Amino acid sequence: MWQGKFARLALVTLALCTIAACSGNRSRGSSEPNLAQVYADMGGAYLQRGQRDEAREKLQRALDLDPQLPAAHHYFGELYHQLGQNADAELHFRKALKLAPGNPEIRNNYGVFLCDLNKLTEAEEQFALAINNPDYRTPELVYENAGRCAFRNGNVEKAEKYFRSALKLNPKLPNTLCQMATLNFERGNFLSARAYIQRCMDAAPPSPQVLWLAVRIERELQDKTATRKYAKQLKNDFPDAKETNLLIQSQGLDN
Repeated sequence: MWQGKFARLALVTLALCTIAACSGNRSRGSSEPNLAQVYADMGGAYLQRGQRDEAREKLQRALDLDPQLPAAHHYFGELYHQLGQNADAELHFRKALKLAPGNPEIRNNYGVFLCDLNKLTEAEEQFALAINNPDYRTPELVYENAGRCAFRNGNVEKAEKYFRSALKLNPKLPNTLCQMATLNFERGNFLSARAYIQRCMDAAPPSPQVLWLAVRIERELQDKTATRKYAKQLKNDFPDAKETNLLIQSQGLDN
């Protein structure tokens, strides 16, 4: 989920491959290619739900049936990325790309992984390859990830360029809108930050991070009514969130 202070990249949503889309580079010697893909997709689905043990089991079964299945290596890369086992993650990402070099989803997720390792040039190369793939259905998500990577590493101008490219393709991307709100807030452009945070909340239900940023924006704009509104929503909807504790501890809030 998006965080007001950009701390790390959230994993992109895994795009489960269809058998037709992911089987192009599959080993022809596999006796059960369709079943292997089914297990890989099951593993990817478990991974999305945070059920890592189940994901590992299904992905291993997929590779036992077809060691050359790109999707299984891709999802293993994501699994090891989540676990912080970076050497294993890189091995599987590279294997997946060797087997399916034209797959933009793999390149996008590999770019996120590389950015987490502060391999910024390599990450940007992967994002560019994904963006420039004419078959990629959601290039705005790659622009979003590239923007997050640039923003996290202090390149605000480049981040803004990527975020604007993402919003040009999809003006209702909540994470990108919130990142633009954060970017403008940190620059002191509070009216622009307000506009982006309102668009973010229109696009998706607000998280604690979003509401806390909204409170701080309205404080800077000295709008006490809006400040109280967002503060009340934060306390009511997320009483145990760390942002609620920050709100309670902060000074200058009119109750």
